[in-house]
Amino acid sequence: MSSRIDPAAYEDDIGTVSSREFGEITRRQVRRYARAVEDDNPLYTDVEFAREQGYDDLVVPPNFLSAVIDPGAGKPADELRRDGTAPDSIPVTIPEDAMLMGGGQDITINRYVTAGESITEEETFTDIYQKDAEFGTLTFVERTSEYVADEAAPCIECDKTLIVGDAP
Repeated sequence: MSSRIDPAAYEDDIGTVSSREFGEITRRQVRRYARAVEDDNPLYTDVEFAREQGYDDLVVPPNFLSAVIDPGAGKPADELRRDGTAPDSIPVTIPEDAMLMGGGQDITINRYVTAGESITEEETFTDIYQKDAEFGTLTFVERTSEYVADEAAPCIECDKTLIVGDAP
């Protein structure tokens, strides 16, 4: 149960920053993601169209970066939690029988990322708190990610909320 998570135990971790490399975002990744989310915007699929609009290459859909849980190969199946997530995917230890749920994202686009750029994510653990619900205590884990290419300023910023609850 998520009520077994003690937010006070993580107070000193708030403000902790972790970094991960996405590497180069490929045209194939952009096209496959656009297809998966059923977005037929030609900026995501047609290089010539994207260039005619002033971009260097295909535009990466803004929510692509924040949707990627692990840009690498991922953990072997026998190292994943039963819900399919890696135990170290967030900065809080989650009880094995808890369920993780997306609680929303707020994305700020400073400039669009295009295929061919190499991206680094800098994620800051910003808060942890609990709320009581009809079916038990929910723990909210908040993080802010900045996605950076070659320049110092982030291309995209994303505030993310993850909710930890009791598995059904």
